[in-house]
Amino acid sequence: MQRWEERGWQEEDLNKLELGFLKEIFKNEHSVSVDGTIAYAKFLNFVGPNPDNYPIFLKLIGMRNHWVVDALIGDQDPETFFSHVQMNYFILKECFEAFKEAPRGGIYPKSLHVFLGILNVTYKNQLEGYRVYPINITDVNNLGKHLNEDTDQRDPLNMIILTILDKVASLIDPGRDEEDKEIIAVATQANNIRGKFLDITKGLKEAIPDLLLETSDYKTSEVQPSA
Repeated sequence: MQRWEERGWQEEDLNKLELGFLKEIFKNEHSVSVDGTIAYAKFLNFVGPNPDNYPIFLKLIGMRNHWVVDALIGDQDPETFFSHVQMNYFILKECFEAFKEAPRGGIYPKSLHVFLGILNVTYKNQLEGYRVYPINITDVNNLGKHLNEDTDQRDPLNMIILTILDKVASLIDPGRDEEDKEIIAVATQANNIRGKFLDITKGLKEAIPDLLLETSDYKTSEVQPSA
């Protein structure tokens, strides 16, 4: 039997072929491809996220398929899932893109906890976090829209979102002369969203554009695995 090299196939050709099939699997358009993605996610769970491979973990979390996310995270705490990865602009940008692209209720809660855990660590020191990723008003609005007004501030997801908003609001320090108008605007909006949510006489519609407050259900767009 001829080897593939003898038939004119090059290593680069095979790599492209493998990558092509993997991209098709990742589309999750039918149950068999979801099965394949779940198997891939289980292997990644065995490997674990690190500074050399974290983008592929972000990609799978962003697929918004809870079976895939469950396989990827396993029994680990979602909020500390990326604890072995140094936060950077790329990671933060991916988080805020996920908040932006998904409507309220459109992100699997476990995935949301992963993204929020990343933000919580990044903005633990507000100014250092802002230097890593200078959050803007659009980012703040897309973060705040995922607050669940059907529950209260004791809801775990609401608690961490409110904590992050409080940290962003603290970019304004009364004891520090702050001349950056963008920082002032972002901090003010974060405080505004937080305040409207916590005030039982108010609502997020008084702080966030109505268009962003449209709701969805992450389950409606999912394709189930075959078993």
